[in-house]
Amino acid sequence: MIFYFTGTGNSLYVAKKIQEADGGELIDMGQALNENSFNYTIEKGEKVGVVFPVYFWSLPTIVAEFMKKLKLKTNENPFIYTVITCGSFARNADKDLAKLLKSKNLELSSSYSVKMPSNYVMLYNTPNKENTNLSLELADNQIKKLIECVKNNKKGYFAKHGPFTIFNSFVYKTYGIFRKTKKFNVSEKCTSCGQCERICPSLAIQMKNGKPIWIKEKCSHCSACINRCPSQAIEYGESTKKRGRYVNPHVKFS
Repeated sequence: MIFYFTGTGNSLYVAKKIQEADGGELIDMGQALNENSFNYTIEKGEKVGVVFPVYFWSLPTIVAEFMKKLKLKTNENPFIYTVITCGSFARNADKDLAKLLKSKNLELSSSYSVKMPSNYVMLYNTPNKENTNLSLELADNQIKKLIECVKNNKKGYFAKHGPFTIFNSFVYKTYGIFRKTKKFNVSEKCTSCGQCERICPSLAIQMKNGKPIWIKEKCSHCSACINRCPSQAIEYGESTKKRGRYVNPHVKFS
């Protein structure tokens, strides 16, 4: 079983690659959280994967909330691994996940990080096509290696944490400040397709009079709405008007 969370496709891409190689049902943590689906049965010998992007050096709020409520029915200690997609380092995301699992008497057996194109257009520009393709090629090599480790139940923390993780708690506190929704706005390019409302895992968007409005003070800041808008009509303040958009080119969303 592979639990995943994705905004623009990177983590879903990794989760699907693992599923293709080693099997396992894919569970969207965002959808499961909104449907209050937290009870899962793990069969003997079945692995449990948790795949997600690092946000502000730790867990996206949706991942944290889902994991706190997750209940695994199992007769053994399953092999649990995590794969963290990131622009540079996983920081303390795997260790924070391990703490949540430990509170449920579960152990994180191994962790991996995969460097992939960044999508947080609210703070910085997205990579151009050439850099995106290069980054994804390098990511594929990392994915192949970690899949072999997962298939062989290799234990250990192999994620790249990077420097200054001592500041993890401070950086993560700023997440609460940055993930406010008040700066989101929509331009005249909006075609009223409603996709942003449908794909928002935080249920923070509603269509009113044919235009999206953000009805919650905060969301997960997964950037799905702004990056996956087919007409690039959604902005975050003024700065994103000069920035590109990113969606994993190898992923097809249902």
